[in-house]
Amino acid sequence: MPTRGDLERLSEGQMLYPVDLTTAEATALNTSQLVKAVPDQLGWRVTAEYWVGSVARGDLVVRVAPKIGAVQVLRLLAMADGAADLTIDDERVDVADDADLSAVLARMFVLEAERALAAGPLRGYRTEDQTLPVLRGRLRLRDQYLRRFGQLSPLEVTVDEWTVDTAENRLIRSAALALLALPGLTAGVETDLRRVDRMLVEAERLVPGATLPAWQPTRLNARLHALLGLAELTLRHVSVESTAGDTVVHGFRVNMAHLFERLVARLLAEVDPAWSAQVTLPLDQRQTLVIRPDLVRDDGTGWSGVADTKYKVLDEAGTVSNADIYQLVTYCARLGLTAGHLIYADGGTPPPAYEVRGTDAAIAVHRVDLTASPEALRAEVSALAATLAPARTERALRMVDSA
Repeated sequence: MPTRGDLERLSEGQMLYPVDLTTAEATALNTSQLVKAVPDQLGWRVTAEYWVGSVARGDLVVRVAPKIGAVQVLRLLAMADGAADLTIDDERVDVADDADLSAVLARMFVLEAERALAAGPLRGYRTEDQTLPVLRGRLRLRDQYLRRFGQLSPLEVTVDEWTVDTAENRLIRSAALALLALPGLTAGVETDLRRVDRMLVEAERLVPGATLPAWQPTRLNARLHALLGLAELTLRHVSVESTAGDTVVHGFRVNMAHLFERLVARLLAEVDPAWSAQVTLPLDQRQTLVIRPDLVRDDGTGWSGVADTKYKVLDEAGTVSNADIYQLVTYCARLGLTAGHLIYADGGTPPPAYEVRGTDAAIAVHRVDLTASPEALRAEVSALAATLAPARTERALRMVDSA
């Protein structure tokens, strides 16, 4: 019979049953989306699907390991987020192959912080409006007149503060504090993260869930670029939630299906900017139904390509499900195309295109190897972009009579 401790060793697609959970714990896990907990006769049925990472609620810790390894997931995240300055080296990170995703991220963060902050925190000018008893900076004449009614003190001024409290340092400190809340960190990593927090204590901590502050890459902050990429990656995927009571749930989670979609979309757009992601279009004349293809190509003269990503592994024969084909045929009919494309997240030889009876549609299948190096992945998607040749017709997809 599975124990609660087994929840710390889950992998993608794994199911445990029965598991002893309280209703509050199951609710918290369902809210986190990392796993799905469903009540059954003997206990709770816990299933890991497309999410990987870890969450902790009190003494309950759940970890889902990615099939392709934690380091590779972080590589893909960096590519999908466009973090060009972030290079992830296995030998430098030096963690076990089955290491937890959040532990690998924290280890990478402290290693990069050690290098980037070796010369101390980067200071910068921040413009602030202040009320002071003496003149400093620039006097705001309009505010002085409207607020002080001719009084000479205090003064409404604008000053340029030379400070540690910059957008860059706010991102770095907030990421360090977010990582400290995650389960499974070693004592050494915790110590290094607290050192970063102390070094940047003057920087304001960002509100969890708030929009991340913008920063501009310059010559002055060049040493921080890779660390800032890690900080933004951390803050986009870390979560702090209060669910089912006053117990706080901490976690770092990645939806692998969404990651695959964003990765392919970005790499395709780098090769061919005509491709865009998640375009919503009406399907029927009354516009009560809509479609939302993962990827569509608009060359300026109309729709010229459509594709959908599928975070699935095909069987040895490369058989595609009927539902996936139905979906692409609908997209082709709506966009007036005679060719659609399905892109699956596994390597191997793709099967021949599916020529759908009763239509002019041919659905091609492509397979992308997510275990490949960043260079190999870019080359693979670049070759894929050349394969996704425009197939636009002057009319909507024609449904033909067939026996």
